[in-house]
Amino acid sequence: MLWIGQIIAWTGDSIYQIGLLWLILEMTGSKSLAGFIAAVGYLPALLLGLFLGALVDIGDRRRLMMIADLLRAVVLLYIPTAFVGGWLTPWQLALAAFLISTGATLFNPARDSSVPQLVPSDSLLSANALVQTSAHAALLTGPMIAGGILALTSLTGLFYFNSAAYAVSLLTIFLLRIPPRETIEKAVQPIKAVIESLKFTVKEKWSGELLLVTALDNLFIMGPAIVGIPIIVREELGLGPQAFAAAQACHGVGMLIGALLLGSFGKSLPKGKVVLAAIIFDGLTFIPIFWAPNMYWLGAIFMFHSIGIPFIMVPRTSLIQEGIPSNMQGRFFSLVNLTVIGMMALSAAMTGVACELIGVRWVYVVIGVAGAACGALGFLFKDLRRRR
Repeated sequence: MLWIGQIIAWTGDSIYQIGLLWLILEMTGSKSLAGFIAAVGYLPALLLGLFLGALVDIGDRRRLMMIADLLRAVVLLYIPTAFVGGWLTPWQLALAAFLISTGATLFNPARDSSVPQLVPSDSLLSANALVQTSAHAALLTGPMIAGGILALTSLTGLFYFNSAAYAVSLLTIFLLRIPPRETIEKAVQPIKAVIESLKFTVKEKWSGELLLVTALDNLFIMGPAIVGIPIIVREELGLGPQAFAAAQACHGVGMLIGALLLGSFGKSLPKGKVVLAAIIFDGLTFIPIFWAPNMYWLGAIFMFHSIGIPFIMVPRTSLIQEGIPSNMQGRFFSLVNLTVIGMMALSAAMTGVACELIGVRWVYVVIGVAGAACGALGFLFKDLRRRR
């Protein structure tokens, strides 16, 4: 039931990513403002992530996931309603992006820390691969659905669909029954719980090394992946939102291939080394975008690049589920979200400015080299490198 709801929600979410950035560019025409609003959408991970993670460990994870879905469904319904009514402003879009991301910041650690309660410990990698396969399948179907919606209606239809998707996800979570788990005492204060998780990270060196490498990689990679693609499609290739949706579909195909490969062969691979090698691949495969002459080449490069993403995300999730105590996983997954989504915020803002200064194609060269260097740096950390 969890997987069904997530496929539906992720399908809507991939449509939302297409709609939001394109709507900003249509309303303002500003690449810098697009980067800024994308960055605002990731700030909750920086401001609230650790405290929401503590809430996940203290509270009812199923109920918290339902609250997160409800928040996102309502906000996404507001965007097209305000746009049609003529009172939508870029600053309202920024606030909406902030609230939607707040829902994700609460939902994601609750979901990931619930997986060990739903499957046997020796099936965690396969279960996480299934979760990621569902996400990547949604990244493929979402843009295809987005293209159909755009052909029939307009950008507003994307947001209506996404709101409905989160409503369906809420229903599937409502029907889900999660077995009892070990919890920390409810009397523990959130700030104390956060300090406890940070102390654990310092004590377990591999976990701190994982967070550091993740932070550096996402600082360079995520902005060009999120903000750069619509800019290169619109500004460099002169194409419309359907082409952006096609690029996102190629992204989904690559990630789906990678997840299927990892699900088939991943059990025999050392997780620490796989994560680091995949980060190097992640950076190097962005560089050829500099030479992409048309949509066909851009789609092929983007698809090949995306094959490596599950080799980062799935082993990283399994390392946390296997190496972090159950009653602390919500907080640690929030730490990961802080490093991933928080760095997305900085990266998105930097990318918008960098595209104005040096051009979007040169941005991919610079971040490709820097991203690969992050993975190479990680091989110097022996505790992380040796994790299996």
